[in-house]
Amino acid sequence: MADTSRMPIARALALLEAFSGAPAMQVRELAAATGLPKSSVVRLLAQLAEAGYVEQLSRAAGWRATSRVLKLASGFRESDLIVEAAMEPMRAFTRKHRWAVFLGIPQGGEMIVRFGTAAESPVALDPVIYNVPTPFLLSALGQAYIAFCPAAEREELIARLAQSRRSSDRLARDRADLDPMLAGVRKRGYSITDEATRRITWKVSRRALEGRKRVTGLGVPILAGERVLGALSLRYFRSSLSDAEAARLYLAPLRELAHHISIGTTPKTDTL
Repeated sequence: MADTSRMPIARALALLEAFSGAPAMQVRELAAATGLPKSSVVRLLAQLAEAGYVEQLSRAAGWRATSRVLKLASGFRESDLIVEAAMEPMRAFTRKHRWAVFLGIPQGGEMIVRFGTAAESPVALDPVIYNVPTPFLLSALGQAYIAFCPAAEREELIARLAQSRRSSDRLARDRADLDPMLAGVRKRGYSITDEATRRITWKVSRRALEGRKRVTGLGVPILAGERVLGALSLRYFRSSLSDAEAARLYLAPLRELAHHISIGTTPKTDTL
């Protein structure tokens, strides 16, 4: 049965989505794909064509979406797509393993915590934080990203951090220490929150400071081919687990979570 209960704007968007992956479509194909009556499809196509979002190639060839459709997503950044793909899998991870996990995505010269599951964790001491920077070179999130990103990107990031006056970026000017540290992260396949991070007090609440004395992070990159989309960090009590135990118990599921998120960011189709 045709779906006539949706609002006009929802019908129009459903029609545009139906073009995904097809260079051109006939009215009957669009009607079948959307569940809309042919009369509604014809009316919506005329309205979308007037707005510049679709055009009719010919009666025989049918209709196609135009490049104007891309403007609908111009305000949606790749980082938003990563967060969207990560939220539910991260919540499911915390429900299963109890520990909170955090998603970091680079922005400029900072690693930004874009999402975390502290609110869902029964044992989390970390505050519920969003869009907060964490040290690139000292945090598990930052190290997991910068250690595994392509060499050219890594050099660009380090050069930018070397110009920073923040004490947390000082390591960028000491390549004799930095390069072996990052090589070690790549060799073992994960990062651990640097001890120095727990002593950083800038932009840190009293609650977070207390938490840092008791909690540390295990970080892995979110890989997409040659690229690194971001990083994940699992936060655990230092009194409950050693770093080796945390890696033995949670490295595999954390990598699986990262892979799941990477797959979730892959478009189902590449063309309109």
